[in-house]
This record gives sequence, structure tokens and C-alpha cells, in this order.
Amino acid sequence: MNTIQLKKGHERPYMNGQLNIDRDDLSDDTFLKDGEIVRVEDPFGKLIGIAMLSFEQKTRGWILTHDEQETIDDTFIVKRIREAVEKRTPLYNQADTTAFRLFNEIGDGIGGLTVDNYDDHLLITFYSRGIYKIRDLIIKTLMVELNPDSITEQTRFSDQGKMEVKNRQVTGNVEFPITVLESGVTYSVHLDEGPMTRLFLDQRETRKALEQNPYHAKSFLNMFAYSGTFSIAARKGGMMTTSVDLAKRSRELITENFNANNLSTDGQNIYIMEAFEYLGYAARNRHHFDVILMDPPSFARSGKKVFKVERDFPKLIRAALEILKPDGHLILSQNLESATLNQFKKQIDRTLAEAGRSYTLTDVKGLPKDFPTVKGYRNGKYLKVVTVQIHG
Repeated sequence: MNTIQLKKGHERPYMNGQLNIDRDDLSDDTFLKDGEIVRVEDPFGKLIGIAMLSFEQKTRGWILTHDEQETIDDTFIVKRIREAVEKRTPLYNQADTTAFRLFNEIGDGIGGLTVDNYDDHLLITFYSRGIYKIRDLIIKTLMVELNPDSITEQTRFSDQGKMEVKNRQVTGNVEFPITVLESGVTYSVHLDEGPMTRLFLDQRETRKALEQNPYHAKSFLNMFAYSGTFSIAARKGGMMTTSVDLAKRSRELITENFNANNLSTDGQNIYIMEAFEYLGYAARNRHHFDVILMDPPSFARSGKKVFKVERDFPKLIRAALEILKPDGHLILSQNLESATLNQFKKQIDRTLAEAGRSYTLTDVKGLPKDFPTVKGYRNGKYLKVVTVQIHG
């Protein structure tokens, strides 16, 4: 087993439990091989842990154990997968929900790997060529434990800072899209058309809240709507919906989800527009909403325009205030890994204070229970959903 050594002065976070290995913390990584099992030592030769290298955009590898006597082998991998499946037993027993995460990277004990369940159709995502080396073992274990109807694999390999995404059906004879249930609502899912599946499983609790409609709202605006799953949940909650997205295909995907639930699209508006253009259009035409949800991408490019969520979210909030009804609610979602919940809340507070608007913080959501995280990877808690009621 090879040894990697941390630079002097870089060891303290790892001694305090950090599990993701930052390339800048290594004294030398030129000889390392993706997928290799290595000892991680401090500058003085003291063991920090045993790691599996995984050359991803966000890390060079993951410390999987601090026990020198524990072997990282097939038995270790199989055990982690079985434990993760066992923890999801309550979700398997829910008749009204058939889509959830089965394995969540280092939160379930192995970095660089996720497994999602869509009504017994599995999507396995490998984030490095290193973790892909144990692909056959992972697939065999899932077949033995679950006997799924199909397995689709997705690779997200990083080369010179760029990620290449490929999907491939491994087992089963299935024609996508399929439908799944979440809190009794039907959603269309496609596991073989790129990085996104039409349903973001980590936003389950947000959709559930919209379906329950604690805001007693009658009108709902869904910005960056994609496949319209928030709009479907809001319609189930009794709201008339408006969905906005720049992608032309969103109209088809949103309509498909309405049809899957036998919901009429009459009165449900869909705009294929850039976000700021729509917000300006709505203000000029005096369109106002009880609830506005904004779940923008962390980064997006449209022509010469570049959207960066850490820079441009305040501008979105200010524009949304112009079309929010009195005492309306803003549901603000951000998934930037490098930003903490407290930083996001402060950004919201500062933006509203500068706009001269008072508010009440009514709800804060993060990742659901099937997306476990660990203290050793702070960026694992990427999802932050903050709901505020604007006074007056």
C-alpha cells in the first residue's frame, strides 16, 4: 500500500475529521493512481486514515476509515452498500413514494458513488474512473440485494477541469420515460438522457410542503421550472401555477407531468423565457403571485449572459419582490456546495434589508434523510431551502 503525506500546516482539518482529500494539501500526488487504496499520513508520519483515491472535480479521494486494521476490500464495499439499503427500509415500505436515494456518497461510507431508486429502476452514478474500477462489484451487490427491474449507469468523469457525462443501460428491458410516485404524486423520470432525470430527489420535502400549501396560497410562480415538479405539487395544493424556464423543452416536460397526474393545463401558464426577462415582463403586466419559488442553477450561461448564484441571487430576490402579493412567500433554494446555510440566510437578510422590506423566516429545509451527510465533509450539506414571508 502506497502512502501519501500531507503538507506541513495542512494536517489539522484531517486530524479533526475531514474526509475529502484536497489536492493542495498533498506534498506530492504525481505518482498516485485513481482508485488506489493508500495510507494518509501527517507530515511526521502519523497515520491519519486509509483512503480510496477518486479523482473528482471536488476532491482527490476519500478517507474511508481511521482504523489501520480495517481493510478496504470487496467485503468492506459490500458491507457499506448493504448497510445503506437497510437504512432505506422505511422508504421501501411507503406505498405513496417509490423514488429515493439508496446510497449517498461519503454519507453512506464510500465517496464518489451515488445510487438512486426510481420504482425499482436504479441509477448508479460514478464520479471518477477510480470508483468505476469496482463497478462490477457494486452492480453485483445491488443485483443480489435488490434484484431491480433495471440498472442504468452514469459516469461523470473529470478531465482537465471539464466533466463528461455518459449514461448507459446495464440491465433490464425498460423504455424511458417511466413514472414514479412521491407523496402520492406522479412524476415522469428518464434515466438515460444526460445528467438530470427530470426529478430532483433531494427536493422531496419542498414539493411535499407545496402540496400541503401551508401558505393558503392561490397563485404560484415557479422560476427555473425545468420539468415543473414544483408546479405539479403546487397545483395539487390548490394553486394556479406559472412555470418559467429558458429551455424550450420545458414546455413538453411540464405538460407531460400534468398529464401524468390527470391535471388539466387550463389556466396553468408556461413561459419559455430567461428569468430576468420574465420577471420584468411580469412586473410590466402586473402579474402578481402569493408564492414565488426560485431554485436557480449555481452557474448558467445564456448567450453572452452569465449567471452566478452567489452573485446574482440578490438581484433575483429584488425582482421577485416587485411581483409578490402583500404578505406573500418567497421560497429560495440554493445548492452551491461552498456556501453554508448561515451565509445564505445572511445574503437573504441583507438583500431584503437593502430593499427596505421586513420579513418573517417561516421555514428552513435541507437534504432529506435518504441523503445522509457526515461532519467530515462540510460541503455535503449543499441544499438550502429558505422560506420567508414578506410583510406588507
